[in-house]
Amino acid sequence: MSRAVQDFLDPRMPLPGVAAWAARLADRSLVHQAYVDWFTPAQLEKMIAHMALAAEHLARHQIQPRQVCWVFEHARIHLAVRPDGACLALFAENRAAVPTDMLTELLTEFLALPEL
Repeated sequence: MSRAVQDFLDPRMPLPGVAAWAARLADRSLVHQAYVDWFTPAQLEKMIAHMALAAEHLARHQIQPRQVCWVFEHARIHLAVRPDGACLALFAENRAAVPTDMLTELLTEFLALPEL
């Protein structure tokens, strides 16, 4: 299952300004890749798990998040959540030069993928 995510992301990454990505698949397995040393594998795994949990909590209240963005001082985290529970987070530098339209387009493509 993670192979499908890798096959989808490998030709598209890294995008300018993207420091890392992480995905939680429908079976709750995790895959991730960091392009900088300031995101560790353990951090990426914890963050994607907590973001997926936040999306699940919203869904319990009839709020169906598809794309969410958290903005911090030095980073922006863009999350896409599929109906099957799979999600993809892009960890981008929070600076004006990072092209957010490319991130949004990638997340939209992820949402449109057939079953992972």
